[in-house]
Amino acid sequence: MNNNTVIIAKVVKDKSIYDPGALIKINVTLQNLTSSEDTGIVELRAKHLNKQVGQVLKKEYSLNPYANESITLDWQAPADDFTGYLIEVELKDSDHHRIDDSVVAVDVSSSWTKFPRYGYVWNFTKDVNVAERIEKLKDYHINALEYYDWKYRHHKPVPENLDKWDDWSGREIYGDTVFAYISEAKQVNMVNMAYNMAYAAVSGYQEDGVEQDWALYFSEDNPRGTGHFMFKMADSTPTGITHLYFFDMRNKGWQDYIFKQMNKVFDVFGFDGWHSDTVGDWGEMQNAQGEKFSVTDTYTEFLNAAKAVIGEKYLVFNPVGAQGIENVNVSDVDVLYTEMWPWDKDRDGEYYDSYYALKKAIDRAREESGGKSLVVPAYMNYGYGQENPGQFFNTASVLLTAATVYAAGGSRIELGDNGNMLCHEYFPAQSLSMTPELERKIGDLYHFIVAYQNLLRDGQMETEQTIEVLDYPNNKYGKPNTIWTYAKQDETYEIVQMINLLGVSQDDWRANDGIKETPTSVEQLELKYYYGDKPKSVWLASPDIESGRSQELTFSYDHDNQGDFIRFTIPSLEYWNMIYMVKDK
Repeated sequence: MNNNTVIIAKVVKDKSIYDPGALIKINVTLQNLTSSEDTGIVELRAKHLNKQVGQVLKKEYSLNPYANESITLDWQAPADDFTGYLIEVELKDSDHHRIDDSVVAVDVSSSWTKFPRYGYVWNFTKDVNVAERIEKLKDYHINALEYYDWKYRHHKPVPENLDKWDDWSGREIYGDTVFAYISEAKQVNMVNMAYNMAYAAVSGYQEDGVEQDWALYFSEDNPRGTGHFMFKMADSTPTGITHLYFFDMRNKGWQDYIFKQMNKVFDVFGFDGWHSDTVGDWGEMQNAQGEKFSVTDTYTEFLNAAKAVIGEKYLVFNPVGAQGIENVNVSDVDVLYTEMWPWDKDRDGEYYDSYYALKKAIDRAREESGGKSLVVPAYMNYGYGQENPGQFFNTASVLLTAATVYAAGGSRIELGDNGNMLCHEYFPAQSLSMTPELERKIGDLYHFIVAYQNLLRDGQMETEQTIEVLDYPNNKYGKPNTIWTYAKQDETYEIVQMINLLGVSQDDWRANDGIKETPTSVEQLELKYYYGDKPKSVWLASPDIESGRSQELTFSYDHDNQGDFIRFTIPSLEYWNMIYMVKDK
């Protein structure tokens, strides 16, 4: 870039997600840094992976001294559904010399459920700038929003007065703000999901028609409690509500009651679906008739019944701690979601505390669900945020967890609150903020996961191909002080994921104390890849390099006693690189 002329200040698109064939408006903001008038050309190229799509679009500009100007270029999306694109914008002067460039990603998908990018909102006060918040999330390509604690009461979500109400904790909720969020989000093609528990009520539930005979009780053999299963949320609140009381999700009376309440939510507010929540597995329970069971064993039946009743509305469900996730994976939910905690264990008895544990959960969810992409709420720097409010996230910890999840084919819920990031399961608890560096890198990351969604979570299956990184240790289990490498493939590509853990001493994804070393960046990495199908070209793409643009790598074929392989050199590795090889068919 020539710092003495004109720069691209910003490139955005008008919606979060587009239907096939839609007209997409790309807005390019230019800034003249000089005291002279400047003229030139803006060029737009659309790329799907390594291939240009359609013709180059061009538009002339003329800028007064120190002026800003926005130029809109209209790009017609192809008819292909569920496809990601990287839009490359280049600025040239009147002599056709390149001055500056930038990128923006575009998701052309008829539904958000194949490539979910979940965000959240929780501030429903009177004066909140709804349009600004939706705009920021749109620019991160968020295609669905969880409305956290928007409701009146868990068992009675729709209030009597739609102008203003209090939530369980006493926070004031303004109806106009909720309606405004929903309206603004729909204008940019975001889906609106109404958060509510699957099986909970608060005090006063009997007066509202919830019967005690539907209740869920601790088994007499359960060491965690006695009587009606309840969960303490606060010592005291202005509303007097301090506990959640739970009900049997198999009970038809409870099902009929809560499904009716959620359909009322859809009718009154126009939400697009139900984000249904739990508090996890608390051991053996029993119903009013004395039948003993685990709550997690009721998930499939409840969710299938819920989906049948709410029909075309979307259903998302959170089996906290991935406890009982196997029962959700095979249910009729539209999107998979599970809140991860490092002290919970998987079915093999291994803790969900490491990078590899996250990948393993995503892999299993995909396999058991028939290809769905798991959304992972993983609250970063949790303890540090509680003890040091007002501080910043550890950049390396956030990016390594993100790379872990996205490379595996999963997704995150982390962005909301006017562009800030989650650090706590109670979403209004906004203790930590992103540094400018992390904010920039998250922007690059979200462009990347959209542009390359067809290589990340579109039917790819892991392989056992051997990968060797010369001069550096590598392994496929995310061990500290190594380069984490593994291979996947689909019909067209073989893919290598590389996550840099060199110089990283621990593989704990949460970095609870806010400490995580920045990986040691390396250059000129030589790789040997023992391929399945002979590659005809090799490409590098990374959110850390050239804003995610694909770069073709030179390579050579070779053979040793382990088999046929290719050898190539990667210019650099900072956090996460993806190598994709086009099969020679």
